[in-house]
Amino acid sequence: MDFRFSDDFLKVLEFSRDEAVRTGWRNICPDHIMLGILRHADNDACHSLEALGADFSLFKSCIDESVFCPVQVPWEERESVHFCDSAVSMLEHASIEAARCKEDVITPLHYLLACCRISGSYSHDWLADNGVQLRPLVEAAGIEWAQYGLGTPAPSKEAAAPDPRLLAAAIEQRLREGYTTDNPLIS
Repeated sequence: MDFRFSDDFLKVLEFSRDEAVRTGWRNICPDHIMLGILRHADNDACHSLEALGADFSLFKSCIDESVFCPVQVPWEERESVHFCDSAVSMLEHASIEAARCKEDVITPLHYLLACCRISGSYSHDWLADNGVQLRPLVEAAGIEWAQYGLGTPAPSKEAAAPDPRLLAAAIEQRLREGYTTDNPLIS
């Protein structure tokens, strides 16, 4: 299956680089992508969190406190900030979530679902600590739990996810070119 990112998610990925620079990181980690989702706010992930009563400002503050580095990255060096392996891995998991939802366009919601499922980020910890669980999140997104794809075997990572090297290269290219509504397939 070929996957592509929604225009909303491409904008989120652009914001994630800004968030990494703002918090003093030279790599974009999974939490910077979540900060990008919260910053973009008008997307399916935020709408689902809002339906569950999540406090966005508290979520953002928690991530900020956890990832903020006192040494800042100069804005001029923004182009040298790239995705770390854990961020690329989370993006792969977002493609698996898209496959579970029977969709070939990866949206911020699919990334949020992956964050609920995969530990190892402050975003995951905040979601878990604040009672944001997978099933209510899926249902808040308007997806019937029975249709979500858990009743059938999960798609194999190889079959569902884009090659991580191609994925990272395609994302980096999109960030270099800047945001446009032209959205090539990522496969």
